[in-house]
Amino acid sequence: MTGLRCCFSLLFFATAMSVSAAEYRIEARPGALQAFIDSGRLSAGDRVVLGPGRHGGLTINGRTFSRPVTLVAAEGARPVLDRLQMRGASGWSFEGLAVTPAALGGKGRFLVDIQTSDRVAFDGVSVATADSTSRWSAGKWRENVRSGMFLAGRDITVRNSEIRNVRHGIVARSDGARIEGNVIENFSGDGIRALGDNSIYRGNAIRTCVGTGDGNHDDGIQSWSEDAKGRPGRGVVRNVRIENNVIQNGNHRLACKLQGIGLFDGIYADWTIRRNVVIVDHWHGITVMGGARVRIEDNIVVDANKARPGPPWITITAHKNGTKSKNSVISGNVTQPWSGGGNRKFKQPQPGVRSSGNRVVETAEAGLRLRR
Repeated sequence: MTGLRCCFSLLFFATAMSVSAAEYRIEARPGALQAFIDSGRLSAGDRVVLGPGRHGGLTINGRTFSRPVTLVAAEGARPVLDRLQMRGASGWSFEGLAVTPAALGGKGRFLVDIQTSDRVAFDGVSVATADSTSRWSAGKWRENVRSGMFLAGRDITVRNSEIRNVRHGIVARSDGARIEGNVIENFSGDGIRALGDNSIYRGNAIRTCVGTGDGNHDDGIQSWSEDAKGRPGRGVVRNVRIENNVIQNGNHRLACKLQGIGLFDGIYADWTIRRNVVIVDHWHGITVMGGARVRIEDNIVVDANKARPGPPWITITAHKNGTKSKNSVISGNVTQPWSGGGNRKFKQPQPGVRSSGNRVVETAEAGLRLRR
């Protein structure tokens, strides 16, 4: 223990903040941050200030606090983690950090991987496979791209953060997730997967999918239900709000056809999808398959270009197993003319769905002029 204390004294200092909280500074040296977290010195409410540079990977197992312990970037610094993993932890906050691996590898793995943890918050973090992928071929994407954030547990928040150059952006299995004010850009899978109950997805900018030939149908926001055995489409996802997001496909040189908000394997109970702007190049603008008390209100859903497929639609229809939606509303939205051809199962009206006050415009430009 004496040698360990000596080592730490070279790497950080502590300043008393109150009787029960302290502030520590950790410089970017190999293993220093992990060793300090493992030392057991932290108490509820402490702050760990990270200096600029690479701090390696960080794994937090089973450490719980009644008041959050905060890992924060020093003023003007850019501390970088290779990865962040948590298991069975509670009461942690991360502010101003970057998570980007030092070298490519770990195909498909999540850079931030939170399992069975609760009361975890991220604010102003940056997560990326690499700072730039502008010269990557489709093959290099498939071989090297990592996914952004996997969040499983309860009451996990991601705010004001950037997730770029990833396969999937944020996969939220957390009940009580709050995903707000983030930018998710350049993804070759889905921008957000909204899989937990009692959650909010608000004010996010989700833009530009990357076509890599991996067979995924890319969605800005996607959800599905699961039963106790993890089988899709056999459960219920409850009480979710998707509000004030902008989903838009860009002009990446590796072209992709982006779907908007796709809820394809219900049941979805007590969802509100409101005031989103969806500009995509696919039929599925906002699609709910298996709704119970779903409200789709005051959204603008228009075409990203004049090519097929598109323009996108708004629909609430039956579950894939034939169970009809019930007590649901599509109201006050703006779309372009129906484009589904013979695929009538997506055309309104549908049983259990009431439509009112929706407006059809001829061009995307006309629809976007109506943004509030």
